[in-house]
Amino acid sequence: MPKFKAGESINQMVLFPETINDYLPEDHLAKLVLSIVSSLNINAIIFKFSDVGQKAYCPRILLSILFYGYSVGVRSSRKLSKACEERMDFMFLAKKLRPNYKTISEFRRDNLSEISELFQEIVLIGIKLGLVKIGNIKLSIDGTKIRANASGKLSKDEKGLEKLLSDVKEKVACILKEAEDIDQKENLEFGDKRGDELPKELKQLETRKDKIECAMQELRKEKAKLKKEKKGQLSKTEEKKIEGMKINLTDHDARYMKERNGCIRTNYNAQASVDEENQFIVAIDVTTDCNDKKQLIPMVRQSEENLGAEIDICKADNGYHSGDNLAKISENQIEALIDDSAKQRVGNDNFKYDKVNFKYNSETDTYICPEGKVLYLSTGTEEKSTYKCKDCVECFAKSKCTKRAKYKQVVRGKHEHLIEKNRAKLISDKGSKEYQKRMHTVEPVFGNIKFNLGFRQFLVRGIAKVKGEFNLMSIAHNIKKIATYCDKHAVSLDACLI
Repeated sequence: MPKFKAGESINQMVLFPETINDYLPEDHLAKLVLSIVSSLNINAIIFKFSDVGQKAYCPRILLSILFYGYSVGVRSSRKLSKACEERMDFMFLAKKLRPNYKTISEFRRDNLSEISELFQEIVLIGIKLGLVKIGNIKLSIDGTKIRANASGKLSKDEKGLEKLLSDVKEKVACILKEAEDIDQKENLEFGDKRGDELPKELKQLETRKDKIECAMQELRKEKAKLKKEKKGQLSKTEEKKIEGMKINLTDHDARYMKERNGCIRTNYNAQASVDEENQFIVAIDVTTDCNDKKQLIPMVRQSEENLGAEIDICKADNGYHSGDNLAKISENQIEALIDDSAKQRVGNDNFKYDKVNFKYNSETDTYICPEGKVLYLSTGTEEKSTYKCKDCVECFAKSKCTKRAKYKQVVRGKHEHLIEKNRAKLISDKGSKEYQKRMHTVEPVFGNIKFNLGFRQFLVRGIAKVKGEFNLMSIAHNIKKIATYCDKHAVSLDACLI
């Protein structure tokens, strides 16, 4: 008796050939991707194709390959093309066709904006399935830095670009001079040819020169725009910051950003709004801003638009914390839990004389310091008010409370009451437990995308294309969440696709 199962010979022929569908189990991710793509409205992509000429690959097939590839961590067009020849799951989606890597690459590049519009359709599928509970929507918003497809060494300020341009011009002049000196010899060497063709090295330098000049123009435009936005006279710090601005020669939109590990590289700032129920992404964006503060309100608005419903609770880390953000969230009647780094100083003896431990009395419009002294309103504008204590001179705590100034001053912004209210919620037991859920909502999403699926660097360049690719990655994440949910709850996907 043989010890092992022999299996069938690879050359064995069968009378009734098996279908490729039989090789994949019914709950396979590839079959779910095919069902989802079959239900999507892709007329915007289909209308791009002409009826004249050679037949093109079906857009639904190419979309299925892309969605499934990103879901299993295969993004390279060459690897996707190879998988269609070697892997049964990709053969199933490609219907045994073998699209060239250029076909896949060009389809992705030319349809990123159309693919972005499909994101909302997939969010609606998630809602129909029950991944997002309308009426109790708790969202966590966060950002992560993702590497740009550009070398950090090619990020230069205006002086750096001028030096680079000067070096290139010098090299071009040397090559032209050398060509002129040996012109006679070249004529003999080239024979019937004119002998004045541009050398390959000179062509490359001319292209590089054009790129540098283009980058300089872009940088100058951006500087002028920033100076125009800053109304009034610029401070020395602002002038220095604008003059020190850099641009990348390869990807003009990429910016130097500090990563979590402290390294500063050319990155984009990817944003995601994630539902707490099943870590389902409901809104995404990519920005060139290093700071997250300006991203909160746009992400909230996009989330509500995609969901077609109002958000109940919005959570975010201290990178989004500001009085303006809390005010706008409050206007929309959304409960906010935005982390405040100052909450750790409340009641802390090491920060006894910090502003957070000064109590504000709204009835008398005064502050009371930890030693019981009163700070009265000194000056006030629409944006902020300043309160000053006149009993500091004889106070035993003066050296700890205010070391340089004669009197202790506290500045209160116009949205300070909202900041205090938010801080009080974060400190409370209920608020603290609620906020901690954020770490199990949005952080794992970025962990899955960057580490499990290997999405640490964009394949495309330019903010528009980068947004499209991150959208594609987010669609892949959501498709896997749909697959997990259907399997766990024994839910039929076909029922909600009708």
